[in-house]
Amino acid sequence: MILVGQYDSPFVRRVAVTLHHYHMPFTRKPLSVFSDKKAVQAINPLLRVPILILEDGEALIDSNAILDHLDHVAGHARAMTPPNGTERRRVLQACAVSTGVSDKVVALFFERTFHEASHISKTLDARLSSQIKTSLEWLEHACGTPWYFDNKMSQADVTIGCMLSHLKLRLPEFFPADKYQKLHALSRHCEMKEEFDAARISANETVPKKL
Repeated sequence: MILVGQYDSPFVRRVAVTLHHYHMPFTRKPLSVFSDKKAVQAINPLLRVPILILEDGEALIDSNAILDHLDHVAGHARAMTPPNGTERRRVLQACAVSTGVSDKVVALFFERTFHEASHISKTLDARLSSQIKTSLEWLEHACGTPWYFDNKMSQADVTIGCMLSHLKLRLPEFFPADKYQKLHALSRHCEMKEEFDAARISANETVPKKL
């Protein structure tokens, strides 16, 4: 399998961490949706990553769809997303809020990065900021220890862990050291795992300063 995308994307990284957790071999093409636009869009017309190219050449897009496939291959006993019932709903809801935060972080980072200060929409900035803060508060309230729900790592932990590392990279002011103590503990716990360490962001995986 080939994973397309840079690890500075929390969506790419959650797929990579999951692949490592399942011990599924893959190679990676760290293509950028900016500097490698044509190459990425030739595979995914939406110009988005991650993209997972399977052994038969089929290209899967969207991290949720990719993870669903990986869980199926791993089997119910190993899948980090429970197959059914209340446990499945809880994990999927936590993932939905976490990926939603990542979406808002990307939008706010781009708004602030690619516009001159005088052209930044204060209304949009305030709205995105509020969505990030209230979602982090929701996640903090529901967070357990050592993992988000119990003593076993689930896809909620992978997704939240990758979201938090991306948040600290792009908008660290939203995740101060004296707040969200349970999420800070979860983040540290995740980053100590081999599967997270194997998907570290390299120095050359960046976002251009200008479009």
